[in-house]
Amino acid sequence: MPSLPVPGRTRLRRAASALFSPSREPVYLVSAAGQPNFGDEFITRSWLDWLAENQPEREVWLDTIEPGRAAHLFHDTHPRLRTTNTLWHLAHTGPREIEPAEERVRGLIHELGTPRYDLGLRDLRRMGSIHLLGGGYINEIWPENFGIIAAMTTLRADFGVRIFATGQGFLPLNAEFRDRLAAHLAKFDFVDARDVPSAEAFGIEVGADDAFLAFANRRPLYAEADDLPDAMVLIQGDMFQGEGESALRSLVSDFVRRRSDRTVGFAEAIPPDDLRYAEPFVAEGAPFYPFIRIWDHGFPAKPGQEWLTSRFHFHLLAAAAGATGSIVNAREGYYDVKHGSLTDLGTGWSLNDDVEHASETPTGDSDFRNTARRLGEGRAALAARLYSTDP
Repeated sequence: MPSLPVPGRTRLRRAASALFSPSREPVYLVSAAGQPNFGDEFITRSWLDWLAENQPEREVWLDTIEPGRAAHLFHDTHPRLRTTNTLWHLAHTGPREIEPAEERVRGLIHELGTPRYDLGLRDLRRMGSIHLLGGGYINEIWPENFGIIAAMTTLRADFGVRIFATGQGFLPLNAEFRDRLAAHLAKFDFVDARDVPSAEAFGIEVGADDAFLAFANRRPLYAEADDLPDAMVLIQGDMFQGEGESALRSLVSDFVRRRSDRTVGFAEAIPPDDLRYAEPFVAEGAPFYPFIRIWDHGFPAKPGQEWLTSRFHFHLLAAAAGATGSIVNAREGYYDVKHGSLTDLGTGWSLNDDVEHASETPTGDSDFRNTARRLGEGRAALAARLYSTDP
């Protein structure tokens, strides 16, 4: 005898079916956020804001280096956000060498076997997609991060999870890293690079840095212009140490001295490292914009402002605000490629490779403000394609 229907059961089944249909499967993002480092945090917030504005009903997972910190940083973004460090933990607790790292990752995903990884890896099997957010953390400088790529392609091959990588900077590359990475990137459903050398190294599409997505979102980006200094400095403290440090201090001093009739402020992307070259001036009363102030109240740039910096995303955002600038190259083969991607787009800023003979005279092009917004629209169109909810 057939069972009698239970009132409401059909409706509940339909609701459950809609919730877990392919178009409603969870979204899984991977980024280097949570440290904090302003650029990585800014990119991550840009994607979470876009998903919150366009797909607030989706379950969103964020895999970061520091998930606890990330939970605080992104508390006001997507309403269904969860944070974890499954893939970062998997990659960073194994060998640094690429081949054994690949084998280990494949084995753990296939076989499971330990609660240290199993719960997170099991959840990854049910994701609709895994998205490696933009940045410059997949390259020969940090070979331990390669395990994330190996995990993504394994989940694609064995469980059918779609995998994306957007706005990537893959340089510097040695031959082994390039060959291994090329084999994996060929298995991605979508990948693009933020700079031409990275794209040419793998024959992939040239896109743009993922930070441009923020220009298509509703969140305000900039601090109130009336209260901002006439000039700003951010020479990072995590790369410039030892050789060249004296020349950098002289460069910063000259920049401040030549603007004795104007207010010069200092900014921070990675606390407390970026206080290194700012501290003597901040101690004397110069305005200081620590990470948390910028994060909470907006980026401290305005039209006509002058910048001296080594930070990539500060170059991007200040130029997009209409500021001029002079850039100091923090690492050959890495930062010059990143900054070069922006000067190629028309920021008009000057890039100095030689710290000893660097110029602190800012240059710029006001048209970049329009370029930034156009690139933001392009990133938003890409986001809509990647996260289409069409059946």
